[in-house]
Amino acid sequence: MLINFNYFFKPGFYGFTTKRIISLSMIILFLHFPNQSSCVLASCPVMKFNTSNINTIALKEFQPLAVAIETAKLNTCKIEITSFTGESITVAFSGLPANQPSTYKNFIAIWESSVIPWTVTPLKVIEIGVNTQSGTVTIDGLTITYNSYVVGYGVGSGTGNICASAILGAGGIKAPLSNVHIGIENLGQTSLSVFYQTLSGYLPKENGNWIGLWKGYASPYNLPPDALIKTKIDSYSNQGIVALNNLSLGRDTEYTLIYFMGADNTTAAAILNFNTSDPASDK
Repeated sequence: MLINFNYFFKPGFYGFTTKRIISLSMIILFLHFPNQSSCVLASCPVMKFNTSNINTIALKEFQPLAVAIETAKLNTCKIEITSFTGESITVAFSGLPANQPSTYKNFIAIWESSVIPWTVTPLKVIEIGVNTQSGTVTIDGLTITYNSYVVGYGVGSGTGNICASAILGAGGIKAPLSNVHIGIENLGQTSLSVFYQTLSGYLPKENGNWIGLWKGYASPYNLPPDALIKTKIDSYSNQGIVALNNLSLGRDTEYTLIYFMGADNTTAAAILNFNTSDPASDK
């Protein structure tokens, strides 16, 4: 009996290896001869496995890609309340690599609230006056009561560019930090699904948020003109999935995924560098 293994590699069967197919064939034989399991191989016709005509190159084209976990690196913007008095709050901020906070109009804003009230004018806004990736800012002239306060870090002028926040809860209790971040939900050779999350109550579509993908290591402050794809966030939800289609992604290749808060490249809020690889499979 001659079996042509190309039959098993039609669309819908990709991902099977020769080892798996042989194992499957053996299981079928044993199931077909339940009372002769000890001699089934001796009593059955000899099966000749013809694997010489399998196109291994074509098979690899059907296999999905995976992210090499040890190579993935996510950079995000952060802000943290380090100290406070009855009249001031000091915060530490950290931007993306190569960010120039003063040049790109980064700022710190504060509200008397447990979350950022996006439509309310802040109690105070402090522009960051240094071009260092990280640093501290003290907001003074306040009257700190036992209510909650929230501070936000903006990567461009306007509250729509705020991408990180920290809360000083009632009684001086600090709440967990929050920031914009992204991740890969699904990866294929021609498509990429990206998970994004912004701050509570934020409206990505209204503020013109978008995602871009570049080959190699790219910086939002000196972007190459040949982006593989740029896609607007077409949702008002503060978190969700964005599909990037019609791509041609290579194996063992570096890529850079960037999330932007506004139209300007300098409003980048998160950078994900990753390398593609073959998923673990039998050889």
